[in-house]
Amino acid sequence: MMTPAPFHYRRWLLLAGILLSSLASSLQAERFQAGLNAVDREHYATAFRAWKGLAEDGAPEAQNNIGYLYERGYGVKQSYTRAIEWYKKAADQKSPEALHNLGMLAFQGYGMRQDYLAAKRYFAAAADLQMGDAHYMLGLIYYQGHGLKKNTARAREHFLEAATLGNPKGQFMTAFMFQGGEGHPAEKAEPLKAFIWGMVSKINGYPDADSILDFSKMQLSISVQEKATELARSCLESGYTSCPA
Repeated sequence: MMTPAPFHYRRWLLLAGILLSSLASSLQAERFQAGLNAVDREHYATAFRAWKGLAEDGAPEAQNNIGYLYERGYGVKQSYTRAIEWYKKAADQKSPEALHNLGMLAFQGYGMRQDYLAAKRYFAAAADLQMGDAHYMLGLIYYQGHGLKKNTARAREHFLEAATLGNPKGQFMTAFMFQGGEGHPAEKAEPLKAFIWGMVSKINGYPDADSILDFSKMQLSISVQEKATELARSCLESGYTSCPA
């Protein structure tokens, strides 16, 4: 019997490959990139020095990343208090990564009292800014009933939003719910849609995707499986605009 995808305590470090809007000058962008390069080399103290001035100047991307370093104790003494301070500075500027990080801390009870409703508020704010991981966590909250009544219909909506934003965990859980008919008004199982989203999650590297595909294969002919694989690739190539819902 299949089990839902576990949530992963992913921490968001902003790794932008483009010129960030709040980094007005090329020098600022270079300093931000220097911090990213230092992280790649695991030279976290160097990254901290590169980002600290930018964060103090109000760049939310740098503020989020400084919070990340404090949360993990990378290059600085680990401090949830300092991490939260910096995340909140970035969140006040509508940083989806910082909002998501605050949501994860509230969800786990790290550095603050465990509070699922506060976590939900942070995730909802990040989801409004099109963060796939935040939609996934909202789906999980509704699916498992963390701090509120379970609601599989709402869970399915958020997992699907996460899926269409390219989140492999959301893609897996969308497939999982289609396979079992969970969240469907008539509890109707839809193995074809489950196969497509399961294949998408597999292509995107989700490790448990085969558990969905193996189950769906028992309900679909070989020819339908081949067509579904083509549809999965079309879904990916379309940037998730032609995927089943």
